[in-house]
Amino acid sequence: MPLSRLRHLLEQQQYREARLEGERLIHQGTLTAEELARAYKGTAVASYYQRDIFAAIKLGEYALTAAEQSADQELITKCRYDLAEYYAVLGDYPRACDHLLTCLNDLQYTPGLVELEARVHHNLALIFRYRRQYDDALGSHHLAVDLLMRCGNWPLLMEGMRGIVYCHLARKEPEEALAYIQNLEQLLEEHPDDQLAASLLTDWAYYYQQTGDLKRSMQYCTAALSPGSPGVDDHVLATAAVIAGENALILERYEEARVFANLAEHYALEARQAALMNRATALRRRLHEMGYVDS
Repeated sequence: MPLSRLRHLLEQQQYREARLEGERLIHQGTLTAEELARAYKGTAVASYYQRDIFAAIKLGEYALTAAEQSADQELITKCRYDLAEYYAVLGDYPRACDHLLTCLNDLQYTPGLVELEARVHHNLALIFRYRRQYDDALGSHHLAVDLLMRCGNWPLLMEGMRGIVYCHLARKEPEEALAYIQNLEQLLEEHPDDQLAASLLTDWAYYYQQTGDLKRSMQYCTAALSPGSPGVDDHVLATAAVIAGENALILERYEEARVFANLAEHYALEARQAALMNRATALRRRLHEMGYVDS
């Protein structure tokens, strides 16, 4: 099979070699339309993981065009899904959303792609969340979770449940979020996941902030910020720092709030999280107005 080496390199996460192999296959000019689509698709994936998003989009567009010429509906839908993800990473949410909605329409012709349908709903929910369309985001998250229960993808299912928590907390509905946080705690006992467990610490911190139990909220922030905590990344650190800073401000511990605000800005920048950066900047602005930070 002409594509076997490309598939193997992608499975082994050898993305530089996979990209070179994909380019070799594309340029040799002997592939069928279906094989060419798969070669473009694999090369786009390799480029994406090399963080060359513009190459991934260009190759993804070629993959979709070739797939459409092959008339393989499943391949067309998968190529379109990949392209939607690339546009979402670029921040072109209108194009990403258009491709995802087209995927949903096309999935009626390939009913066996349950997990792909779930991923489409999940990614739509992320776009709706970015747009602060929380009703739409909740609907998409619930659809994704229901489908993921059928195919047993527990990591993505739990991420979808966290999305539901996020939406309820964003709408200041901690009582609605609580049941999902508790369900996630139970699922983590059955399906351990350090990264998700670390993120759940910040969900609890935000939940207790909204219910007014700032002591408990700070305890969860401290747990997330503790050096060596498993699964903690810049996103978790930024979230914990901004919640801790907001709590400290409410408690009138201004110097502490200043330290957390600086940490939050640093980690939010590293994580490329605009929403967290906005919260950190708002916290610094309030402290500046009170004379506790430089402009």
